[in-house]
Amino acid sequence: MRIALAIQSLVLARGGAERFTRNLIRGLTARGHGLVVFCHDWDDQAAASGIELVRIPPPRPWRHPWPEFSHNVWAAIGGMQAFDVVFGLTQLWPQDVHRFGGGVYRYWYRRKYGMLLPLQLLRPRIRGSLAFERAMYSPGNYRQLIAISDMDRRIVREQYGVPAERVHTVYNGFDQEEFHPHGRADARDGLCAAHGLDPQSTIVLFAANNYVRKGLPQAVEALRRAPQPGKFTLVAIGKPDRAVRRRLEARIGAAFRTVWLDRVDTPAEYYRGADLFLFPTLYDSFANVIGEALLCGLPVITTRQAGGAEMVIHGENGFVARDADALRELTEYAVLLTDRGRCAAFSQRAPGNVAELTIARCGEATERVLQLAHEEKLRNKKH
Repeated sequence: MRIALAIQSLVLARGGAERFTRNLIRGLTARGHGLVVFCHDWDDQAAASGIELVRIPPPRPWRHPWPEFSHNVWAAIGGMQAFDVVFGLTQLWPQDVHRFGGGVYRYWYRRKYGMLLPLQLLRPRIRGSLAFERAMYSPGNYRQLIAISDMDRRIVREQYGVPAERVHTVYNGFDQEEFHPHGRADARDGLCAAHGLDPQSTIVLFAANNYVRKGLPQAVEALRRAPQPGKFTLVAIGKPDRAVRRRLEARIGAAFRTVWLDRVDTPAEYYRGADLFLFPTLYDSFANVIGEALLCGLPVITTRQAGGAEMVIHGENGFVARDADALRELTEYAVLLTDRGRCAAFSQRAPGNVAELTIARCGEATERVLQLAHEEKLRNKKH
């Protein structure tokens, strides 16, 4: 098939969505499909991959970015018949297949704002996002949908009445040559040496580009509430939010050691060097960091609102708390993993079901959904 793939960015350092897209492109091209990627920007790695890249103009600052991106993509594509399948990895309509890796905003805004949502709807950005999403999931604006967790498959059906046969769970595929559990002891020694960490402490890793939505304040509070918080060292990786960081540093005080890092080039080394991954997200479709951490032998503590929690076997390779505000649970689970023997046993079992989530498997499953959309498109042409 000739596939038009739309995504905002292919700059791999920006996060999990971009890394996933790289892997998906590898999987689909390996299966013989021709891809043209429409996006705002890309890095040298993407440029060297051999795929055709079409630059989409950035949105004008006074306009909502989703309609702008959608309009510009379609202006560049030139019509539905130019490709066998139009595949959106971001907000776009119409399209043949949409993969909603960023979650369902109607659900997220209700969780985020609660009773204040009617007031938030006075903001043009919030109102515009919900209007665009409603149009995107309207019949006729898509053929098939891909959810990246069973949690999000359920949510999109509840929120927009999507028929069960039109939404499919396809878990992300991971590069298991990069993310693996081998050499954890050496990685831990290297992490301690590089940042002057006490080898006797329990190294807690947090990695996300959105401190608040991914639960860093709750992670800090859970560690503070431990009977002996000084046993922990928190290593936080991600796009820095200096205002949030200042507030958290004031809250932490001298309770435990912290290391603040920007984006890193070798995240797998940090997964292998840490003792546990604490990720009390408020809502996340899957979060690649959960899968990557587990593959690197790192026990995970997360919440039921994380699609990636479907890969955590509670009490065996990690723990799943009720939600981000279940601080007592989060503290209890973190303290349990300060026991070196228990932590080592969890680490051995960490890869678990994630070991099945290969790039090839993701490519095959995605291909099946794309083929469904293509076949429907051909049937409609005949009629």
